[in-house]
Amino acid sequence: MPKIIVTEEQWIQEGIKRFEQGGIEQLVIEKMAISLGCSKSSFYWYFSNRSSYIRQIVETWKEQTTQEVIAASIIHATADERIRDLLTQMFGTTKRGDFLFYLRKLSLRDDMYRSILDEVEQVRMEFMKQLLIQKGMQPEKASQRSGMLYHYYLGWYERHKQETFNDETVQQHVHMIWTEWTSI
Repeated sequence: MPKIIVTEEQWIQEGIKRFEQGGIEQLVIEKMAISLGCSKSSFYWYFSNRSSYIRQIVETWKEQTTQEVIAASIIHATADERIRDLLTQMFGTTKRGDFLFYLRKLSLRDDMYRSILDEVEQVRMEFMKQLLIQKGMQPEKASQRSGMLYHYYLGWYERHKQETFNDETVQQHVHMIWTEWTSI
């Protein structure tokens, strides 16, 4: 049976999926090639080694996840609508894997990944900070609130990542955060 041609993007998406399920230990080229239905040699057509592959996975994930969230909330007209949408996205999605957890683990061993993690977190907090400022909050308070909210989210996600929430529960949680954390 002939092997199919797999694109670089397919390798990267497979890597993202596996990384979020178990970190770099899940990035076994032979197993990934079998999963993709191709030969192991196709991996080396696109990537010089496993390290460059991991770097590309992390860079692609960084661009995809951060830009998707920001782009989705930009469609709303007011800062209030954008904040509510962003909170709904944050707290309405569970069971999506632990990419951040495994990236944090990898960053303990490699400063390059620590820098990427820091950049992702800064972009996310800065985005919320700017929304809070647009809402009318003072910049210093907006900075503190965005940091607190992000760190709250990290703990919340860790605790609830295996659960599924209905829309009503998500909206109740968003309302609680809205009332307690975003008031000017």
